[in-house]
Amino acid sequence: MSLYDPERRRNDPAARVGMALLRLAQAVKKLSLAEAEEQGLTPVQAQALLFIRHTKPFLASVGRLAAELGTTHATAIGVVDGLIRRGLVTREPSPFDRRVTLLRLTPDGEAVCRNLDRLGRTLADALGRLDADDLRSLERNLGALVWSLREMGALQVSEPCRGCVHFRENAAPGAAEPHHCALIDRYLSEADSRLACPDFTPIALAGRDRPDDTK
Repeated sequence: MSLYDPERRRNDPAARVGMALLRLAQAVKKLSLAEAEEQGLTPVQAQALLFIRHTKPFLASVGRLAAELGTTHATAIGVVDGLIRRGLVTREPSPFDRRVTLLRLTPDGEAVCRNLDRLGRTLADALGRLDADDLRSLERNLGALVWSLREMGALQVSEPCRGCVHFRENAAPGAAEPHHCALIDRYLSEADSRLACPDFTPIALAGRDRPDDTK
């Protein structure tokens, strides 16, 4: 039976929660459209700009943008082309792999992103009406749902390094790039470690403890 079936929702808590999430998604879509339109953008264009702004520079590729948007590579290229025509984004080959195209914001793109960072403010205001205990419970349960959807391949989740099973904090004390990512075998500056990574895997959900590099 469908989540839209009132009889199912009456007897199935999961169906009631599912319907609530669908309604929430509808509200978020409506809010995102209105907020992106303030900058003369579509929600997808706004999402692309924010992806570039908040993702580690060496990971902000067209392919990863496609995964972030949940679309095809060709569609992502179309989104990027539109942003390039507006002077908000540029493309450049990766210095590590010339087959990979990396995305960069122009000064105009940075300016637009400073305004886009306010996206979601209406939703944040609504969440602010919940008390602290309810918010912590909601965060915990929604977080588990998000990572379940990620494991099913329905969602890409990007987060900063801390809390990731691959992150080695202060692996090279005193260096300009003191942290290390074991996944890509690359040292990171503090600034890079604070930017999002599409390969983030939380320690608590990795199914194992942090590996011991001394073994």
